[in-house]
Amino acid sequence: MSKKQTARKKSVTMQDIANETGVSITTVSHVINKTRHVNSETRSLVLDAMNRLEYSTRKTRKRPAAAEGILGVIVADIREDYYVALVKAIETIASENGLSILLCDSEMDPEKEEKNIHTILERDVSGMIIAPIDSRTFPRELRETSLPVVLVDRQYDEHNRTFVGINNFESSVMAYRHLQNKGCSRIGFIGYSEHVYTVRKRIIGYKASVVETTPAYQPQVLKLHYDKEDSFSRIARFITEHDFDGLICATSDLCYETISALHETHIRIPEDIQVITYDDNKWLDYLKYPVSVVSQPTAEIGAYAVEKLIQYIESPEDDPRIKTEVFFEVSIIDR
Repeated sequence: MSKKQTARKKSVTMQDIANETGVSITTVSHVINKTRHVNSETRSLVLDAMNRLEYSTRKTRKRPAAAEGILGVIVADIREDYYVALVKAIETIASENGLSILLCDSEMDPEKEEKNIHTILERDVSGMIIAPIDSRTFPRELRETSLPVVLVDRQYDEHNRTFVGINNFESSVMAYRHLQNKGCSRIGFIGYSEHVYTVRKRIIGYKASVVETTPAYQPQVLKLHYDKEDSFSRIARFITEHDFDGLICATSDLCYETISALHETHIRIPEDIQVITYDDNKWLDYLKYPVSVVSQPTAEIGAYAVEKLIQYIESPEDDPRIKTEVFFEVSIIDR
């Protein structure tokens, strides 16, 4: 039998549909998963491409060769609401494909992350999804392993894997412009150390926005140490030392601390200052203050990460050790 006859047909992915139609992968995901309204013309375009390329949804496709196998999942800190939602999405899609997950929480501890990576690579897993802690060093074990590995939410500065997440630079630019449109001109940024990939890119986007739109204004960035007890006092000091009329919070946890500090210092939202943060967490609905949000399609990101991993599992001829980036679109929720 010829090689052509024995070769397994490659799975069609959401990225293939996006390339075929010219729409974003986020839109394709919304059509497939019915997570958001898409106009009828675009929806028909996507559905036609799905039929033409013979894309099979998760519920109708055959189980992968690794069915009933295990996917290793490592997150930076499960205490963050974002990772709770991400893991839920990953587990749901993995389960629909006959796969279980082995979840490891690195707790923002590099040594624990290294141990988690080693543990998963020692197990009989079919693939790995990881949200790394520190972007500066790509672990040797990940670089050299032939196991399919997908980076999610965060990536390393230098790596040879597929990354699935958002364009953090562009999302920060969008957040800055949103505050500007609300009349803000003295906008500050509250984040963590720049070794965290997402935060560093958001800081760069913020600084670029300041230089482009208000060059006379000096960018003001507060970089907090992760999980330190002095965060509240440092935020309070930061906002009282500067006459801000707008603030960008790099995470929802930082937003919570920021709102507490604003309340303590008697700075009113929105009368005195406007605030925008990342991720539309439920607790924001209970605030008496309007806080705008950069909303990430977390479920779609998790679903695509699993789909990409399954593609590598089903098609061993595809080398997973090639750097690719898949960016999902964010949206601004104005409040």
